[in-house]
Amino acid sequence: MSDSNNCCDPNSGCCSPKEVITTPIESGILRRDFLKAMGLATGGVLIGFPAFGMSNSQSEYTIPVDKGLSAEWYKSLYERGKPEVYTGATLAYIGMPIGGICTGTVYLGGDGKLWLWDIFNETKEGIVDKTYKDWQGKKEIKPRDGANFIFPVAPEYPFEQGFGIRVIQKDTVWNRNLDFKGFQDISFKGQYPMAEINYRNAQLPVTIDLQSFSPFVPLDVEASSYPATIMRFTVTNTSNQKATVELSGWLENAVLNNSENNQDLKLVNTIEKKSGNTILSCTSVTNSEEVKKQSDFGTMALMLYNSGKKNKAEAGIKINSTLLFPENEQTTAEANHGEQLVGALSKTVKLKPGESKDITYIISWYFPNLVLPQNKNSKGENKGRYYSKRFKNAAAVATAIAKNFDDLYTKTIAWKNCFYDDATLPHWFLNRTFANTSILATETSFLLEDGRFWGWEGIGCCGGTCTHVWHYAQALGRIFPELEKNLRERTDFAVIDNASGGIDFRGSLANKYAADGQAGVVLRSYRDYLISENNAAFLDKNWANIKRTLQYLVDLDAEEGGEANGTIFGEQHNTLDAEWYGNVPVITSLYLAALASSVEMAKAMQDTKAEKEYSRILEAGKLNIEKLFNGEFFIQNEDPKHKKAIGIGSGCYIDQVFGQSWAFQLGLGRLYNKEMIQTSLESLWKYNFVPDMGLLRDSISPKNNGRPYALSGDAGLVMCTWPKGGKRDDWEKHWQFGYFNEVMTGFEHQLASHYIWEDKLDYGLSLVKAVHERYGANKRNPYNEIECSDHYSRAMASYGAFIAACGFTYNGPKGQLGFAPKVNPENFKAAFTATEGWGSLQQTRTATSQTNSLKMVYGKLRLQEMELAVPKGKTANKLEVTVNSKPIAGSFKNVDDKTVVVFERQEVKQKDVISIVIKYLS
Repeated sequence: MSDSNNCCDPNSGCCSPKEVITTPIESGILRRDFLKAMGLATGGVLIGFPAFGMSNSQSEYTIPVDKGLSAEWYKSLYERGKPEVYTGATLAYIGMPIGGICTGTVYLGGDGKLWLWDIFNETKEGIVDKTYKDWQGKKEIKPRDGANFIFPVAPEYPFEQGFGIRVIQKDTVWNRNLDFKGFQDISFKGQYPMAEINYRNAQLPVTIDLQSFSPFVPLDVEASSYPATIMRFTVTNTSNQKATVELSGWLENAVLNNSENNQDLKLVNTIEKKSGNTILSCTSVTNSEEVKKQSDFGTMALMLYNSGKKNKAEAGIKINSTLLFPENEQTTAEANHGEQLVGALSKTVKLKPGESKDITYIISWYFPNLVLPQNKNSKGENKGRYYSKRFKNAAAVATAIAKNFDDLYTKTIAWKNCFYDDATLPHWFLNRTFANTSILATETSFLLEDGRFWGWEGIGCCGGTCTHVWHYAQALGRIFPELEKNLRERTDFAVIDNASGGIDFRGSLANKYAADGQAGVVLRSYRDYLISENNAAFLDKNWANIKRTLQYLVDLDAEEGGEANGTIFGEQHNTLDAEWYGNVPVITSLYLAALASSVEMAKAMQDTKAEKEYSRILEAGKLNIEKLFNGEFFIQNEDPKHKKAIGIGSGCYIDQVFGQSWAFQLGLGRLYNKEMIQTSLESLWKYNFVPDMGLLRDSISPKNNGRPYALSGDAGLVMCTWPKGGKRDDWEKHWQFGYFNEVMTGFEHQLASHYIWEDKLDYGLSLVKAVHERYGANKRNPYNEIECSDHYSRAMASYGAFIAACGFTYNGPKGQLGFAPKVNPENFKAAFTATEGWGSLQQTRTATSQTNSLKMVYGKLRLQEMELAVPKGKTANKLEVTVNSKPIAGSFKNVDDKTVVVFERQEVKQKDVISIVIKYLS
């Protein structure tokens, strides 16, 4: 119990309560005390196992053929289960990106408190740029080396911001922070882009539920890129008596937050009530033009949405505890820079027994002075934030959201429900495959002032939207295809060398071309075409540059003289940051996929000459790549002229059949020898999947065991092994050699999706689950998959595993959609996205028939053909097609284990349902 000078609800017109119960933690709590409150040590020690103390025995270790996975493990992979909810110590490291895409990094913590706040354009490596010295034989570990994997970052609060609640019932007042300081019983359910946090205390007569998100509407970049976060609290009276509740939110003026005290600037807070909302604007006054150019110069705002009559606002509140309620109506406050200036807004509601009411806040920011790396060859200036073209300050951001709140909220929750709740895939799988889309809402991803999309590989590391990394990221092209097309037209094709077709793989920063990146640009171009209305929407503008890009690879193919034969032999810079020589299976595989996609684009463009040439090279390559198969997997045919160059040689490499994986993603079907590819996939599981990476790392010297992206107790699939020998000792002198002994989630997700496409579901789901457990909240932040720095873009390959599980293919210009569920196909439902809309696909089966339904939730879809899978041994015999329960004419043909259904072109609009019933031949 403690006294309070302000214990009453001033709007109640009464009260002299006898008992005041406050947050049971003293004021002045340190900002990094979250871990202590969770009962954990600070300093980055993991929950699940110690960061230190692992041995480096360097004893011999052989990857076991028997992975030790039980029947119960495999069974659990397929079960729908329940939504994942974190409580207690597992809340400690949670940091879900919760701002708009391309607007900075704001984390929602496990306790519902916002943290990190990387919105001030501070170019640094990682979410926290810390280097650890002398760790397990390594001189130093930086963020790019996995520093924040080994030592997960604890919540950090760079300025004062929070929410609190005051509950009055009869003679008792409860005052609580809405975070770990005020509640011990907190649960967190994260389903990106939305999280739900529940606050419970048996002594309180109310429950508080928080729904936090930033507007997120697939296919709509502008609706999804507000520099803002919404905090929607629902307070419910669970008692049998009336209760009065005041919910308060406060925000410190954080202008020039990262700068030293500046006498040329004065902080200013103002309160304005407009259109039923109350807004606190945190701005400044200065006459210095230099100050106005600083990276952390800008504005912030806190809006109480739909504030009603019973609200209070104080522009400059006195800081006397960690729990702040506005007491004095004050519309303006000022302070010198370096002094703390905090404003607060609150709303009071009266609740009958069992009644619930919502109280919603919008927090927005506006710091447009961004500067990113560029050189004299850059196409445009890599600076500024695109949101500065849409809004004039943070208050305008909040106002725009408030004006469209119902629409934005409805669409955001519709996607959340469509993807997670109204689906049948396992909850853990949905979480892991979509969580990485949040990378777009971090400082990995940017929309520049001139409208170009730009990305690091991982936060602050390796800039220029690297082609050989970003082409793994399946989420971007499916969820926001506008941004992928932006990359083609304003970066890749803007820097292309017209003579050679080479594309600088860092958008002019590398001064070099990458063979895998070149193939990736072609493949992504085909996907850009598929997710278009018609040829004119993309191909008419870009076909010439797509052909140039492919020609670079064709010329490499023909480098040794003679005509191209579908295999590349010359210098091949690639994603492992080295030049490989000879016939490399991954590069050739990607080359074949690029050729296959170009054949289809040539057909669409009626470019017969290109179609014939690409088809000829493709057919030759299909045969020639078989020469790289050693009976178990595909290996490199090394170039004897480059004996000192690093490569994989006779190694079993994770990406060896990557081209086939890409082909499935694009609906291109079987690319080359099925038996060889499937045998290679078996070998990768046999020779490369490691049940405990700690044992493998301990058996290798610290010089060569790679970056620690998996530790003791973590399973993963290692990049390359040499089960048949052939690993050359002289490779170890190359700094890139350590890569081979690492696990990296983007590669694993790519391979997992391939396993699923090839019906090797146990392997594919196990691999995704291994990543999911490696990033379990009991160990580290579930929303930060790390490779070369935090929130690594390649990890968006995880969405490819979701597409594979659905067996989804799509061709917008042709109005074709394919649907062949891989997981529990007897009763399956999942979300899909197309060119102009998204919705859900459903399949149910009986012994004699199956029903496939498509429901549009948002936008529209032009459709005239669906390719559906039928069970092995079954053949379609009869067909019924309906649109909104009304029959339409349709025909079908059986092709292998698929039924292709054709009908008159339909424009399926929101809430429309197409249903197809297939009767099997008895």
